[in-house]
Amino acid sequence: MALRIRLTTWRKTQQDSIDREREALRAAQHKLQQSKNSKEFNAASREVENKRKAISDRETELKKVNEAAAQSTTQLEARSRDVDALRAELAASEAAMSGQLNALKAQLAEATAARDAARVQVDIQWVKIYDSLAAKKGYAVAPVVKGVCQGCHMALPPQLANVLARMQTIQTCPRCGRLIYRKELIEPEPAPEVKVEPAASAKPEPKRSSKTGAKGGRARGEKKPEARPEAQADAAIEARETPTDAGPEADPDPSADAEPGFPT
Repeated sequence: MALRIRLTTWRKTQQDSIDREREALRAAQHKLQQSKNSKEFNAASREVENKRKAISDRETELKKVNEAAAQSTTQLEARSRDVDALRAELAASEAAMSGQLNALKAQLAEATAARDAARVQVDIQWVKIYDSLAAKKGYAVAPVVKGVCQGCHMALPPQLANVLARMQTIQTCPRCGRLIYRKELIEPEPAPEVKVEPAASAKPEPKRSSKTGAKGGRARGEKKPEARPEAQADAAIEARETPTDAGPEADPDPSADAEPGFPT
């Protein structure tokens, strides 16, 4: 704002100077017209040129300043819009944070009321121990995970872990003094999600070994020789002459009745 005021004042001053120079130029032109000799004419001419040059210089400077001012004004308006957008975003964030803060305050009040109701049911000795630990260590109760106190990260004796499993008495950590409990008994872990197995696809054909494939390739590559026509005719004649069933007088196999272990 102050810069804009100074710029306006400077423009007015420059414009007044230009107006005075123009008045002086008109006076010099009048002298030029009223000159009676060459000396007066030359002097008036030089004065007219000087006034014109002064006016031109001031107008050029004023033009540059006006262009720079216009550019600065455009940039300033853009920055102003950005600032307004940031302010709106900040206001929305503050409103959201205010709502979250109110919700947290409500939860805190509810938890405090539940704690006060529970304190009445606890022995006054343990309440004092709890308050003392909370004031000194920040929190008075620590869970035990896999036999290790999460308050001081010390491994507890197995006997103490067994006592905690019974959940009949209140116990403290031997090292940090915090009230301890087994987390898996008080805060059970959620059941793991059951993954659905995809439908079994068709079993792929067993791959043939390289040896079998090689043998099969060789077997396929080797063709059986074709029987000659003469051999085929002889085989047909022998098949017709040979009886299919043995007759009743056919000699039995001499080795069928031989006792084992003796030559026939």
